[in-house]
Amino acid sequence: MNRIAAAVAAAALAAATPVAAQDIAGPVAAAVDQFGQGMAESMTGGPGLFVTAQGEAPMPATASMPMTITIKGTGKTAVEAVADRNAQLERVRSVANRFDVAMDVGATNYAIAEEDAWAIAPAMAAAVDWEDTDPTAEAAADAVEVQMIGESGGEDADTRTVTASVVVKLDRPNESRLPEFVDALVDAGVSNLDDSLNGLNFGPMTPFLSLLGLDMARDPGEPVWNQATADGVRKARAQAEAIAEASGRRLGQVRYVSVLMRSHDGENALVSVAVRFGFDD
Repeated sequence: MNRIAAAVAAAALAAATPVAAQDIAGPVAAAVDQFGQGMAESMTGGPGLFVTAQGEAPMPATASMPMTITIKGTGKTAVEAVADRNAQLERVRSVANRFDVAMDVGATNYAIAEEDAWAIAPAMAAAVDWEDTDPTAEAAADAVEVQMIGESGGEDADTRTVTASVVVKLDRPNESRLPEFVDALVDAGVSNLDDSLNGLNFGPMTPFLSLLGLDMARDPGEPVWNQATADGVRKARAQAEAIAEASGRRLGQVRYVSVLMRSHDGENALVSVAVRFGFDD
């Protein structure tokens, strides 16, 4: 049953606009429920009343997502790498202070890399005209002695590099000052600014991710979702009581509750629920 519901809902959402998609949840759930009406009644102890409703709860105050940069200091030693990182941090901190934005510095991560570097013996390199296309010159270039730096007989150079990196989060300034702020970061040496909301861009799918409750950039948190769910169940009961009264029946207890969809409209968190009630007569 759940697989059928998921398949039908997915097909319906794919053909719907973001506005209409929310309204599809109820009819889809009703159709699936009607399909299994006989089985459900036998399992739950008799006929019941199935309703869908949408609850809502105010979204928390909008908090803009921070801008993220990674600062990497490098050096032959950890001390040098940290000094380089600190110098870059100070430049970024100066920009943050100038634009009056909060700055959160994460923990420092260290890495050590050692790469084999190859170099041409200086004496041999000087004897070759690299721009000469004559075949004999190419042959001479191929014959040039190549040696690995650090090996005996070559230049005594240490190719190890220590990196001290840290992730920095910066609050966004007023939108009118944002371009100037980004330019100031560039002048401070920042080259890897990440201003995406969640690191991934889903393009046209973004509205549907919101309808499915997957918009992590505006996730209000479980307490708000729970508040909206409770509101949806209350509305479902009010609908069911009106229907039961109109049909001359007395509404009983809740037998089944399912959350169909979680989304938001920017102002309220929205939760669509399907609730089955029993009859008390």
